[in-house]
Amino acid sequence: MIRAIAILFVLVTAAPAFAHKPSDSHLRLDVDGEQLVGRLDIAVRDLDAALSLDDGDGALTWRELDAARPRIADYVAARLGFGHACPVSQDRAALVDLSDGAYWSTPLVVHCAPPTLSITYSLLFDVDAQHRGLVHVGSQTLIVRDGQPVTAELGAGMSATTFVREGVWHIWIGIDHILFLVCLLLPAVWTSGRERKSLHDVGVEVFEIVTGFTLAHSITLVISAVGLFTLPSRFVETAIALSVVAAALNNIVRVIDARWAVAFGLGLLHGFGFSSVLIDLGLPSRDLIGALLGFNVGVELGQAAIVVALLPVLYVIRSTLAYRVLLFAGSGAVALVASLWTYQRFVV
Repeated sequence: MIRAIAILFVLVTAAPAFAHKPSDSHLRLDVDGEQLVGRLDIAVRDLDAALSLDDGDGALTWRELDAARPRIADYVAARLGFGHACPVSQDRAALVDLSDGAYWSTPLVVHCAPPTLSITYSLLFDVDAQHRGLVHVGSQTLIVRDGQPVTAELGAGMSATTFVREGVWHIWIGIDHILFLVCLLLPAVWTSGRERKSLHDVGVEVFEIVTGFTLAHSITLVISAVGLFTLPSRFVETAIALSVVAAALNNIVRVIDARWAVAFGLGLLHGFGFSSVLIDLGLPSRDLIGALLGFNVGVELGQAAIVVALLPVLYVIRSTLAYRVLLFAGSGAVALVASLWTYQRFVV
């Protein structure tokens, strides 16, 4: 009981940290003779978090950004490098609009173009542990998560294993996706007013839920990633938070018994969220099929690991008071937290 309450407390207090998708910056470089040219795009909100650019009124203006140009340039120079023999020049930055807001875009020239390029990217990790540096060098994309140097092979293509790892990582750090899945799985081991289910019945229901969720998010992942139909990031993130609210409330006041249908219907929204990861990578068309397959495999592997870890525990405790607390009080806490996310994602 105490452990369950502690988990609920952590969820509630951690809620603001997951109000938005993790921050990304984009470094794009292409070979131009004996040098590399491109740009670095950093979200304005991330620069403010790192350098405290706002004067305190809560509205970051162009005047404040323009006045902070030297500080931003020094910050980039101190945290972005290409080895001792590759000096970098920065040109005058400007604002650009990407899928999730305004970005500070700095033109760069790297004064070398060796076949193997060592890149040190250490921006923003100290203010956002989930930050990603998306490094695009020619047709290759590298994902930096911890500030350690990475190596780009000029002319190399994409590795499918990169996208498998990214899919696993995305589902594991996506607390909204995890809570949605957990809310669907919680009632699978026991239902009020009915005899406790056998292990076979539990397995069948879990299979239906996971299959419904997988099919749904795979459909929207594909149609969004290939550009057939896309939705604004703000709308998608808000709708995903609402889907968590709906799944949690359905555990408290049962409206739909067929949780596979809930998993499929609301899982369509989560597919749009997954696709934003691939869209942000800016993949060339020749790499898109491999990226889609690899990323989706990674998502399923990450999802399967959660199910395998959670289901035996739920099955063992299904007759205890702790399970009822987890089912009802836990679902209520998740609904409250996800409601807060909905507000934050829509307003902020």
